[in-house]
Amino acid sequence: MAHSIEILLDSDTEAVVRAQWDALEAAGLPSAGRVRARTNRPHCTLLAGTAVSPAVDAALVTTSQRLPFEFRVGGAVVFAAGRKYTLARAVVPSSELLAVHATVARLTGEDVTDLPAHCLPGQWTPHVTLGLRLTGDELAVALQLLSWPTVVGQASALRRWDGDAKTDVVFPGRAC
Repeated sequence: MAHSIEILLDSDTEAVVRAQWDALEAAGLPSAGRVRARTNRPHCTLLAGTAVSPAVDAALVTTSQRLPFEFRVGGAVVFAAGRKYTLARAVVPSSELLAVHATVARLTGEDVTDLPAHCLPGQWTPHVTLGLRLTGDELAVALQLLSWPTVVGQASALRRWDGDAKTDVVFPGRAC
């Protein structure tokens, strides 16, 4: 199961993303909101792998003090996954976001097992996932169904997600 280090969004931005999850689900389309677990929240993954050691927590406590900062959620971005697609909202890569990503990668990357190259600085595409495993027809419907105005919010916390235990550890920013 996947493990990750993520940025969590402020409550208003999270509500916008959850509304899009709900719209996809109401239309019978794959939605990230279908998972009803307490830990299922809109987020922007910084690093992912098959395991993330709790040894990263000290670095995440320190790095989280760089938050909050402005976090802009933009238009649609689509990732191909074989014959299926992942639909997401692009995240505008601000200097603060790129600096936090680079810091997390530098301080914790060795503690992430099977870290894929697409998570590394210079290769990473920041995004917030809306739906996974959409067919081409479902993707076309979803793109027409949803609206894509830019949402200006805040990156409010860092989180370490343990996909095996289905638990998370949240590291709030300094103003949270």
